[in-house]
Amino acid sequence: MKAKHSLFSELPLKNMTLSNRIVVSPMCQYSAINGFATDWHLVHLGQFAIGRAAVVIQEATAVSAIGRISYGDLGIWSDEHIENLNRLQNS
Repeated sequence: MKAKHSLFSELPLKNMTLSNRIVVSPMCQYSAINGFATDWHLVHLGQFAIGRAAVVIQEATAVSAIGRISYGDLGIWSDEHIENLNRLQNS
């Protein structure tokens, strides 16, 4: 029996269409410094984008410093975190 959709076929979702059905789930990397995304995050997440995954989900991001799982978690409890997070999104 032939599969109806292949892993590499497009997937329409509401007002967007994914180029394929490959989704990278979030992985806690414990590599942030005071909640700030670093070059580690850029390379780690970027490898999946370069590999053509349709969706790359960023790791858990704490909304308060006390709410982190570890001291190496990403954060967005300060406006200062936004610049580094935008760098991940826009690269």
